[in-house]
Amino acid sequence: MKRLDAYSQPAAPWTRIEMLLAAFDGIISRLEQAQALLDENNVMKAQPLLLKSQQIVLALYEGIDLRFGQIPENMQKLYLFVLTCIGMGPQLDVPAALKILRTIREGLNGIRGSAGEMERRGELSPVLEDPRMLRHIVA
Repeated sequence: MKRLDAYSQPAAPWTRIEMLLAAFDGIISRLEQAQALLDENNVMKAQPLLLKSQQIVLALYEGIDLRFGQIPENMQKLYLFVLTCIGMGPQLDVPAALKILRTIREGLNGIRGSAGEMERRGELSPVLEDPRMLRHIVA
């Protein structure tokens, strides 16, 4: 054991809201980079960023639980719209996707404190995933 290991602290567990915010930050960052490349007509360099963004949005879509009513249904529609805008539709519209994603992210950030507190009190189930998976989504 290294001497410095004695001072290391275990990482604080991520809450669901923090993971969602990290995912949105990752998507938004990638799409901003992709848009800059598209503005320079550098489609080849933009494509991997668009594809990774699509993967993250699809993962968010997959995590929706429709048993909870209208909000999950609306989120599903928004994610499908974003996917259409970033390459799964007839033409790219990255600015429209960014507008939707930023609006959702702003709303999530607004409930960050209360959502985190609800999770700590046990009103929301904690994240069971390994938080190291965030390295794949955070820019």
